[in-house]
Amino acid sequence: MKRRQFLQYSTLTAAGLTFAACTNQGSTHFTQPPVNFGKLEKTDLKIGIVSGLDCLPLVVAKEKGMFKKYGLDVTLVKQPTWEQVQQELHSGKLDAAQTLFAMPLWEYFSSKGGKSREQDEDSDREKKSRDKDRVKSKSNANTVALMGLNINGNSISFSEAAWQAGLRPRQVYNSLEELQQGYNKFFRELKKPPGFAIAHPAAMANYTTRYWLGTMGIDAERDLKFQVLAPNDITAGLDSGKLIGYATDELFNQQTIADKKSFTAYLDRDIWHGHPEKILASLDTWLKDYPITASAMMAAVLEACQYCDNQENVPKLAPILSKSEYTDPGTNKNWQKILAGNYNYGGFDDKPLMLKVPDFQVFHFQATNYLKQPNHANFLWHSHAVWVLTQMVRWHQQKLTDYPKNADAIIKQLYPTETYANVAKSFWLNMPKGQLKIEQPEMFIDRVAFDPNKPMEYLNGFELRA
Repeated sequence: MKRRQFLQYSTLTAAGLTFAACTNQGSTHFTQPPVNFGKLEKTDLKIGIVSGLDCLPLVVAKEKGMFKKYGLDVTLVKQPTWEQVQQELHSGKLDAAQTLFAMPLWEYFSSKGGKSREQDEDSDREKKSRDKDRVKSKSNANTVALMGLNINGNSISFSEAAWQAGLRPRQVYNSLEELQQGYNKFFRELKKPPGFAIAHPAAMANYTTRYWLGTMGIDAERDLKFQVLAPNDITAGLDSGKLIGYATDELFNQQTIADKKSFTAYLDRDIWHGHPEKILASLDTWLKDYPITASAMMAAVLEACQYCDNQENVPKLAPILSKSEYTDPGTNKNWQKILAGNYNYGGFDDKPLMLKVPDFQVFHFQATNYLKQPNHANFLWHSHAVWVLTQMVRWHQQKLTDYPKNADAIIKQLYPTETYANVAKSFWLNMPKGQLKIEQPEMFIDRVAFDPNKPMEYLNGFELRA
């Protein structure tokens, strides 16, 4: 490794972070009267969610009455995949949705007919139907991000076969160099690239996993075969030996560990501290037609995000999220442990590795060395979108081979800030100045800073790329 050196191993431990136990930045509105944004244009809403820990703010807003408090009657509609969420959003069946931070960019560039290498090999009929729907929807509206739902929250896990071959969670290694050598040796000795599953090509877990592999000198394009798979298919792939591992959000991973099918090698918050994760999104046409309703919806969700980060509320959260209308059956074994900041890395030696990771997922604010006031998890940094776009170019997603010259205008269009700024102001939240921030070297595993003002320079620093 030349350009991108490893962090000293000790700096990645939880001890290297500074925490204030779930301190909310600004005010919590649970006992306050609702903000009056004006007459709602629409009160009955359908919001799409995908089963997992990061749909929690929307579930809390529904179950604890935040939506109703702001005059909204909301139905949460569980969807099986991120692709399905977007199809339902564009069809008009959903008013808004929980989706991937990178989804607005992914869809914007997909309108040009691009295709990711990670997409499933669908049948011709299914592919044609999907592409037709996508082109039709793109001619009418763009998906736009309204606010962040959380930061961090993914993990990289491997199968029992990888464990038997000698791979272990990062804490077992004495240094990152030792971990690098172990994982490089494993992949060099494989006869062919093993299958590795992700939920969607635009998932942050895809980008952080590729970044992690590249930092260790492992070529994501050559040494692994990335596949987009649903949870049930991931489980089947692990059982059959077709998959060596996967990267996804919780609670799927904790369930797989409990079922003795995998162990966690790395958390994405140790690859990029404080990276964006899921967002609340709508179509730009919807936001234009229902601006007051959008403000009320976002206020309810912001209140719920603050509620979720309060440790006093943790015992109340697991039973809510475990309801079948929100999460899949059999995935509720470890809700409360993770929400309380306890993460099980698993293992096949009957010695589960349980560690305190209080910032495994942050819904609003915890005081750490990477999240300081007035920054908070719900604020949409345009610089985060710049980073995602550099990775899309790095891996030639949607046929991108150069950083777009009009990237700033595209990002401003897809990640609008005015509505959220007004909502945050009503919550007495201070806002960061500007939309771009430099991510300092200590935020990344390879100790390389990211300057959003120099995306091409950043891109040229990667030795491994498509």
